[in-house]
Amino acid sequence: MTGIAAPAVSAILIGSFAAYMLVAQVALTRGRLRRGRSVQRASGIVQWVPYFFWVPYVVIWLRPGPSLGVPEPIMWSGLVLGVGGVAFALWAVATIGRHYDLEVEVHADHEVVRTGPYRLVRHPIYTGLLIHLIGACLATGNLLLVAGTFFVVLPIFLIRARTEERLLRDQLGPAYDAYAREVGMLIPFVGRRAA
Repeated sequence: MTGIAAPAVSAILIGSFAAYMLVAQVALTRGRLRRGRSVQRASGIVQWVPYFFWVPYVVIWLRPGPSLGVPEPIMWSGLVLGVGGVAFALWAVATIGRHYDLEVEVHADHEVVRTGPYRLVRHPIYTGLLIHLIGACLATGNLLLVAGTFFVVLPIFLIRARTEERLLRDQLGPAYDAYAREVGMLIPFVGRRAA
């Protein structure tokens, strides 16, 4: 790696996620004050996932395991995706407002949000964080991070998204079904539900 040192790449990726966590925590605190009571909550692994958010960032910092040599243009592309993915996730947090939560639950006053990034995908926070981690994979070339992203984080995000959707369908019924027919789950136009 030439133009930028590995510790600087790690610092940019970890710093961008730390910024996400700070803003998300403020949004979570404000949202809890402005929303109705919880009416339905998921259980199991989907509720424990947020407590392990730090694991990929230990890998990014320490870079255990084998790494591929990353050409500088790919490394820079990875950094752009890493920071851009966080920006996309933050746009989603700001758009969803009082409904943002780390727990998978619905509230008495829950509603379908169709603006901002929610016009593009139903779960833009997960999409943004996945883009961020894919960028980190490209920027670092760390094979342990690649394996963790594709074989652990992606499946867990899919499980969480499907669990959220089940709760939202139970609470919002036809309004959420209509939304799911029009908008892809994590990738625009991909994962739309059949009529």
